[in-house]
Amino acid sequence: MAVTRRLPSPDLSDAAILQAVCGLRPCRTGGLRLARDKDNLSAAQGAGVPLIHNYGHGGCGVTLGFGTAEVAADLVEANTTSATTHTLVLGGGVIALTTALELLTRGHRVTMLAQAYATDTTSNIAGALWLPTGIDFPEHGPKRDAFNAILRRAFERFTQLEATGEQWGGRWGVERLPVYEPASAPVCPEFFENGAIEPPRDIDDIPVGVERTPGRVFETLFIHTPRFLNVLRGEVESRAGRLFNATFASRDDIAHAASEHRADAVVNCLALASRDLFDDPAVYPARGVLVHAKPAPLGYIYHDGYKYMFPRSDALVLGGCFLPNDANPEPDEATVAEILARHRAVHGLTASATPR
Repeated sequence: MAVTRRLPSPDLSDAAILQAVCGLRPCRTGGLRLARDKDNLSAAQGAGVPLIHNYGHGGCGVTLGFGTAEVAADLVEANTTSATTHTLVLGGGVIALTTALELLTRGHRVTMLAQAYATDTTSNIAGALWLPTGIDFPEHGPKRDAFNAILRRAFERFTQLEATGEQWGGRWGVERLPVYEPASAPVCPEFFENGAIEPPRDIDDIPVGVERTPGRVFETLFIHTPRFLNVLRGEVESRAGRLFNATFASRDDIAHAASEHRADAVVNCLALASRDLFDDPAVYPARGVLVHAKPAPLGYIYHDGYKYMFPRSDALVLGGCFLPNDANPEPDEATVAEILARHRAVHGLTASATPR
């Protein structure tokens, strides 16, 4: 029996493939480290400078960024005495930029120190589906409740940026899209327990691909990362946030920077680098390989765990994989071939065929 496709298939021919990319997700056993360090950074005079940690976001830094930024800013204010502080924010990805913006919005001064910023960081590699994937959830209890509260607040902040009816999510690159999952996809009720988005509902046939496939559908926000990160950096700079290039080999280097910039507090958003800089063996990389194809305004997302298709404004992003403790930063031919084969199979395409 012929199946009528209700949604368009993308062009996944060899001619449409732009590049393969690889990123290392900054994961942490036990999840977030969002707290004040027990030791101040040393200073030439006085009791030293409080150090706030904000890392361990795994595969959902964009999802959590605005929420953990609020907690980090609360910690800065709780551990400093001035009404307005000067805070050093370490890092240049989405977690550092959202933290910097939150502090600036509250009237504090911010200096950012990082090797790279915004679209030059791992934050820019993938599309960003608003979903708390690739992170350890706390056990049920107060910590789990606090984590879900962070998720709800983060989602609320994104809804304020959502561009209803504008292609590619408007200025900020934030839009609401339906997400289709085959019935065989992993079921993760913890992703929805926070109440920010409605849980998936079962459907007899997901309208994606060539075969009749039962599955699920839900709606969430999709963030076009290049656009979002560029605007985010622009907002930081427009509020007089200062951005400098810097690298750190030790905790002493960070203490020296805090002294040099006369900082009242430091917020560490250095992600994977925190393992060595702050002696945290719980931090580990999780490798992800992606294929970018020519952009296609499909109006939907296909999601099957780490086998996903995200219609980003600059590229159709095909995922992927989640390989813990694999720090190889380069895409490999075998994984790229497997990603292309699985997505082409869904849509009944070959390496030379384009959808009709």
